[in-house]
Amino acid sequence: MTSTGDRLVLENPVSSEDRLPRFDTEVLVRGINSVKAAGLLMEQGHWEHAAGVTRQLFELLINMEYLGTLEDREAGVLLYLRFGALQFALQQQKDYLYNEATGRPIDTQRLALLEHFLDVAFDDFKGKPKHDGTVSWVPSWSKKNAKTLAELSPSKMRVSQYQYLYSTWSEQAHATPSSLIHNVFREAGDGWVDEVITSDDMKIVETSAMTLMLFLELWDALPHTPSLPRDKSLGWAEQMREVMAVPDLFE
Repeated sequence: MTSTGDRLVLENPVSSEDRLPRFDTEVLVRGINSVKAAGLLMEQGHWEHAAGVTRQLFELLINMEYLGTLEDREAGVLLYLRFGALQFALQQQKDYLYNEATGRPIDTQRLALLEHFLDVAFDDFKGKPKHDGTVSWVPSWSKKNAKTLAELSPSKMRVSQYQYLYSTWSEQAHATPSSLIHNVFREAGDGWVDEVITSDDMKIVETSAMTLMLFLELWDALPHTPSLPRDKSLGWAEQMREVMAVPDLFE
């Protein structure tokens, strides 16, 4: 699946001047690499760590779906990219402040220019000031959280997927105490190794299917990328049907 995506991206190069095709292609490439990363983890039996990568795919998907509902998708893409520029600038600011706090030399003039840029260039992303009067920023480019984006999705499956990824699998993504409870209290009696392997194999299959399904839906939500090969997508869907529900886009 990822090799097909890689091949089609290489066969259909886009210039940075072609804004929408370039944006969609870069999102697709991020999705391809996420599937590869999840696959590497699951090949070693680490489905619980792959769950975080799967959630990243889900977040990409719900954002791309929301972009697709906008009357002016190009304007939405520009807003998305502007928020990305804000996040990059904030990251640079934090790097400077961290270096300053740890006694490392910094370019104070460059920091001042960066802070001025943050002050004047992103008014539309400023939230309600904090209690101490400092600037707060909205949490996302769309001013909506993942739950709301899932509810706004054209897919009826998205809310259930959100609940699964952000509750059932959230314990794995954040390594909460509940992610360890089963192993801590597991009895090491006869056959316990086989039980663990069987349980992990089931989780790997489930996580793999979820990851691949989200990736294919992400690909389908990107109008300026090479089309999903229908014969291959139907074959992939048939394999995934063995473990979970598959959306209509594969019909």
